[in-house]
Amino acid sequence: MTGNLDLVGDIARDIVQSDELKDIDWVEITLVAQVDDDGITGLFGYIYDEQGESTPEFPDMDAIDGSVCAYRRWLRKEGDEGFSTMLFQFNRITRRFNVDFVYGETTRWRVTPTNIDTIADELRPRLHEAHDA
Repeated sequence: MTGNLDLVGDIARDIVQSDELKDIDWVEITLVAQVDDDGITGLFGYIYDEQGESTPEFPDMDAIDGSVCAYRRWLRKEGDEGFSTMLFQFNRITRRFNVDFVYGETTRWRVTPTNIDTIADELRPRLHEAHDA
């Protein structure tokens, strides 16, 4: 039986092995995926280097669609619509991760003209901090 860690591991593996990110030197990533019953409908994210500098980069939706949808199906209870937005954060060095969800319509984690200069820092995973302490 597949469990939470297996499914999260599949998402992380698909991200790390994606053509868009495999040749880039990054330490942490934050992805925000909008999802419905047909799959990922929107995706954006940032990678962070060892110095903490952010770059707007993310894998192709097709590269992670299968693993994200499998996770959504696994979490979904009978009669539930499932999450509509998923925040996925991963650190390649520590292998730590964070996953959060929104159910229904939301503006949470969206890039807007108001937050365009601050959103990358707001979404920074900071998963290395627990390792450094």
